[in-house]
Amino acid sequence: MRGWLLDTNVVSELARPRADPKVLDWLRGLPPERTFVSILTIGEIGQGIEGLKPGDARREVYARFRDRLEADFSGRILPVSDDVVRLWGDISGRYRARFGGRALVIDALLAATSQRRRLHLATRNVQDVLSLGASAFNPWDDDPVLFPLS
Repeated sequence: MRGWLLDTNVVSELARPRADPKVLDWLRGLPPERTFVSILTIGEIGQGIEGLKPGDARREVYARFRDRLEADFSGRILPVSDDVVRLWGDISGRYRARFGGRALVIDALLAATSQRRRLHLATRNVQDVLSLGASAFNPWDDDPVLFPLS
């Protein structure tokens, strides 16, 4: 694997008032040139902002967080490309056939992105991601030594 794709639940830890120190230490130690986010993460943060009531002070806080995230990851925000969508179709179809009707759209798109880009997917949703065929790392629980970069 050549780097890390950070799921929204990992990135969001940076915005928490009492963020997990283990996750923060791990994030701070990552080489920026090997660390990526998906445009889907930017979208999910926007979705969260819009889910707050108008006038909620957190809207502005999270909007600033999203803007800072976009600036910090400039050049390292991965699109949902044609090859990712093709792989997403394959892996989500296999998942649904194996596990029933539950669709994992965002998780499956992130898993496809991580597979196409040869990235470990850092997430709390390890079980879902592993079932989709991606290399899943949980920064709250896993030892990063077991997830080397090539």
